[in-house]
Amino acid sequence: MKYGRNKFRNGRALHTNLSHMRDHQLLRVLPLPSVADQMSRRRISFAWSPELTASDEKSNTAPVAVPQEISLRKDKNEISNYAKALQLLKDNTPEQRLDVHLPYCMYLDLQESWSKFKEEMDIREEQKYPRLSYNSLDEIATVVTIQRALHEVAASGFIIEVGKRIDEYLLSHSPQEADRIVPTGSTTKWSNHGKYAKSSKEPDGSFLYDDNNDGLVLRVVFEAGHSEHYGRLLRDKDMWMKGMNAKVVVLICLKESPRFKIPHTVYEDIEDVDLEMARMKQHIHKLQQRNVEKGFYGPVEYRNHTWFGTLSETFVEVWRAGMKDPVKSWLIKDGREYECLRPTIGLKISDFLSDATSGRPKVPDTDIYFDSYRYVRSRLVRAIEVTAEDRYNHFIAKRH
Repeated sequence: MKYGRNKFRNGRALHTNLSHMRDHQLLRVLPLPSVADQMSRRRISFAWSPELTASDEKSNTAPVAVPQEISLRKDKNEISNYAKALQLLKDNTPEQRLDVHLPYCMYLDLQESWSKFKEEMDIREEQKYPRLSYNSLDEIATVVTIQRALHEVAASGFIIEVGKRIDEYLLSHSPQEADRIVPTGSTTKWSNHGKYAKSSKEPDGSFLYDDNNDGLVLRVVFEAGHSEHYGRLLRDKDMWMKGMNAKVVVLICLKESPRFKIPHTVYEDIEDVDLEMARMKQHIHKLQQRNVEKGFYGPVEYRNHTWFGTLSETFVEVWRAGMKDPVKSWLIKDGREYECLRPTIGLKISDFLSDATSGRPKVPDTDIYFDSYRYVRSRLVRAIEVTAEDRYNHFIAKRH
C-alpha cells in the first residue's frame, strides 16, 4: 500500500479501518523441494492441546495430507507440526494461536500449500485472518486465526486513542513533525537482520516515521493477546526489537476466565435467528450495565450458557530497546477495575519521532495522555458485549 501524510487531522480516523490494511509484498519462496515432492502421502489425525483449543467444535475441512514415509532429513514432530499448522489455517477456528517448530524449508512448503489452498478456495489475499508468520531465530511458525471483538477492539481502540493524543500535541508544537508520523494497521513486515533474517510478522498496529534520509522507519509496534500466552508475546517483542529495529513495543494483555467453550446444547426453539439475536443483545446489554455498576467485567450468560467469562485481568507493558523491565500499567486486576488508573501508560512523544535532531525543529518531550478510564469503561465493556454476541450468533447460525 502507499502511505500518505497526517492521518488524524480534520477528524479523519484512519485507524477505524486499520485492521483491514494490508501490505501486498510477496515473500520470496526459495526453490527448495517440498515435503509433498519428496515423499508419498497419507492422512494423519492429531489432538489439539487444551491450551490452544477454545472450543470443542470439529473441523469442517478434510484432514490434511502429509508424507507417508519419514525421510532421514525430516523429523516426525516436524511433520506433525506441519499438519497441525496447515489444518488450522484451513479451518480458521476462531480465537486460536498455534506456535510450532518448523525448519525454514518446511515453513516455505507450508506457505506454498496455504497459498495453493487460498487460490483453490478463492480466498482473497487481503483477508486479515488467518495469519501465518515465522520467527527464524527460534524456527517457530505461528498461526493466528480470526479474532473476536475483545482482541480487535483492545488493539484498535488503544491505537486510536494514542494516535489522537500524538496528533493533538504535535499540531500545537510542530505540525511538520505530525505529518511525518504514519500509522499502519496489520501490515506484514519482514526482517533482514542477523539471526532474524527471513522472519515475518504482522502487528496489531504500528507507527512509522517518515525520515528524509532513511524513508519510512518503524518506531512503535502494538501487540494484543491473551496473558496466558505472555511468554509468546515476549518472544514476539524480541523479534520486533532485535529483528525489525522497533524502538518501542507495546503489549496489551487480556485474560478471560474461564476460557470460552462451545455448548453441546442445540436450541431447537429458535425460528427467527435475527429476532433471537435482537433479544440476546438486549439481554446482555442490561446484564453488562449491572456488572459494571458492581465493578465487574463479566460474566455474560444467556440461555444457561456463558458466552463470555470474566475479563479477569488487563494490563499494558511498554518495552523500550535496551530496557530490562517494562513500564507496566494495570487496567483490570482480579476481575475488577484497577483502583489506581493512571492518565499515562508509559509512552512518550519522542518514541514516535526520529532520533536525529539536526535540521529538524526541537519538540519538547512529554508523556502521552491516555484515558484509561474511558478505554476500560467504554471500549472494553463494549468489546465484551460484541464478543459474546458474535459467539452466540456463530453458534446458532450454523445450526438453523
